[in-house]
Amino acid sequence: MDFRLSISSNLSSEALRKLLYNMICEVLVMEMNFYEVEVKDWSDTQQVSISCTYFYISINLDDEDEYLERFREMNLEDHGVDTNVLISIQFVSRTFDIGWLKLLEVIGKLLRLNDQDLVVEDDSSYPLLKRIKGRLFINNNLDEYQTRYITKEILELLNYPYLEEDFFKDRVNPMYQID
Repeated sequence: MDFRLSISSNLSSEALRKLLYNMICEVLVMEMNFYEVEVKDWSDTQQVSISCTYFYISINLDDEDEYLERFREMNLEDHGVDTNVLISIQFVSRTFDIGWLKLLEVIGKLLRLNDQDLVVEDDSSYPLLKRIKGRLFINNNLDEYQTRYITKEILELLNYPYLEEDFFKDRVNPMYQID
């Protein structure tokens, strides 16, 4: 299962790599102490790559500026967030239930780090949560599967206040649009 985390960051790729690695290690410290999980940094000059038992995170450093600018404009237009870093997240299917919880803890740490914009989308590019100007919004217009991993109890792992909102309430269905 693939997810995308888009964030706004002023950090260099090296500083962002270290930050994400340290956050993942903090979240997984208990599992690491009992040798249940391993966190590896596979980063090089072209990509930030961090993997653990539950998921794999990557940031492509070779993306062209033009591609990143188009992506930034798309996020601004579609979701109202101003982001400049695209983080791909690939979950290990058999450990998704645990991995999702751990990733939410990492996202919670990112939320408390600063008040910059971010958006989390699932494999359908469907926004699950987004932060705009320091305010976190959770999408309450979810399908049956998404409601299993976006519950009030699970969202407590973010340790961050949020508002619920239908992200698509103002969208017009093109099938019903009259010219």
